Amino acid sequence: MPLNGISKYVRPETRRLIHAALGDAWRERKKSGLVDATLARRKLARTSVALASAGETDAAKLKWFALHATKGALQAEAARARQEVSQGPW
Repeated sequence: MPLNGISKYVRPETRRLIHAALGDAWRERKKSGLVDATLARRKLARTSVALASAGETDAAKLKWFALHATKGALQAEAARARQEVSQGPW
């Protein structure tokens, strides 16, 4: 999962930490079955980058928070989709 867009904003050790946490979180998220891979990857990355930028240096915590934020985002998206289907086109 490339993080090219943040290289000039974070230190190399923080970038490595984010990359490791993202890789672990993505592998775990894929095992559970994805509804929307793009949404999941985006949420994982945003959460990890935000927490690392705020000073979190524990890769396990980055992974845990990213997974839970992604789970919530995917559940909300699924609920919106179910609501749209139940309302029908009219």
